[in-house]
Amino acid sequence: MFFCASSIVIFGGTGDLSLRKLIPALCRLESAGLLVRDFHVYVTGRSMMGSHEFIEKFTAKAGLEKDAVLKDGFEKLKSRIVYVAADPQADNEENNFYQRLNQVETQAAPARLFYLAVPPESMGSFIKLIKPFSDKNLHPGCPIRVLVEKPFGHNLESSIELNKRLLETFREDQILRIDHYLGKEAVQNILFMRFANIFFEPVWNNHFIDNVQISFAEKIGIGSRAGYFDQTGILRDVIQNHLLQVLCMVAMEPPLSNRPSDLHLEKNKVLKAIRRYSADQVAEETVRAQYIADPAKSISGYLQEPGVKPGSTTETFAAGRLFIDSWRWSGVPFYLRAGKRLSKSLTEICISFKALPHSIFKDLGSGITPNRLFIRIQPDESITMKLNSKPPGMHMKVTDVGLKFSYEAEFGSYRPDAYERLLLDALKADSSLFLSSNEIAEAWKFIDPIINAWHSPGAQPMFTYKANSAGPQEADQLLAKHGHQWYPSESGENEND
Repeated sequence: MFFCASSIVIFGGTGDLSLRKLIPALCRLESAGLLVRDFHVYVTGRSMMGSHEFIEKFTAKAGLEKDAVLKDGFEKLKSRIVYVAADPQADNEENNFYQRLNQVETQAAPARLFYLAVPPESMGSFIKLIKPFSDKNLHPGCPIRVLVEKPFGHNLESSIELNKRLLETFREDQILRIDHYLGKEAVQNILFMRFANIFFEPVWNNHFIDNVQISFAEKIGIGSRAGYFDQTGILRDVIQNHLLQVLCMVAMEPPLSNRPSDLHLEKNKVLKAIRRYSADQVAEETVRAQYIADPAKSISGYLQEPGVKPGSTTETFAAGRLFIDSWRWSGVPFYLRAGKRLSKSLTEICISFKALPHSIFKDLGSGITPNRLFIRIQPDESITMKLNSKPPGMHMKVTDVGLKFSYEAEFGSYRPDAYERLLLDALKADSSLFLSSNEIAEAWKFIDPIINAWHSPGAQPMFTYKANSAGPQEADQLLAKHGHQWYPSESGENEND
């Protein structure tokens, strides 16, 4: 297998993302023999430390004894993990960092992948550090690339400015904008489910589908991320990127091929077709809320979390109804919700089909329920189709049963982490599972008016919900007033328990 990049430089290499996700993903790729021979990892940070100190820092956090594959890959890779100091605020740092990196590299000028695992407001200064490398490439046809961690900007204006800064140094085909949700097996499988099977396509439209629900729930709170989350909120942190990308996979038209350009084109069409809210519609079509304390379980409320600003109006839960104005989806509501400190952790899609136009089973009354398709993204990845069936017995009854495909039952427990897949694709210069600048811009065009309306005078109130509950009752009311309800998880557990 041919790889363009023979090294990766991780800016923000001492941060949580690098230690918890990126380095482990590279170690597992090394263990599987998927990295090029003599592949090197260069991690950067502002402090002056040696490579051995960084190795000790990673080892203390990684839990190597609990993961044989990670341990094997780390043992093979650790001699090629090198720490290089980088402080973008230092004078003449772009030239100094260029010299420091060249001094520790084993080749004169290997093709590189630069990973910006830093906050959006810091990316401009780190882009300056990469600039000296941009025109010193000795690998014809295989230029360096830069991988940008989400969030890509804080709003439309900042995302346009960041993109402008990147394009001053790189071509569009050198820029990879990551959303790790696209690396999840169950998300990738939506394409195969839809476009490798013929029986879904005839009913995948407004003639047969009543509504679509995409839910993201976490039991955890904000942990040590208060500094970031309190400036961001769940709408920007999850819905603007993860859930809108999942929506694109569900709603996109069949692309001409699975080439990156064709996939990006169809996803961008979906995002452009999302009906924009007016300022007056935001209160009618969205819900925002914060979790409050549950004294019985000794769980703090959001405003009591360390690092959260007093009186913060940052939402930890958001829900909304949206429409895609296209022939396929006209009139079909898409309901999105995301929240922290909820009763369970899951990400799931529910495709709710329309009711029968006519039932021959008159004596069964309302027992025949509309079919539903559940796509569980995490945990316990699965696809379940809810069908009406007669249970055994002498009486005419009906119950809904699930036809279930389970990843673990079918393929075993191993599934690569999303970052493993995306890092491997980035090293191969395959941008299929990365975002285009147009997709990001269209997503912000939908999200920005909601945020602006939430923070305008006379905005809808910040609702509350008890920690470890199913979320605010206003989210249920959002659907109820349109004759819908949030469906329980495909596992059969009621989310309101």
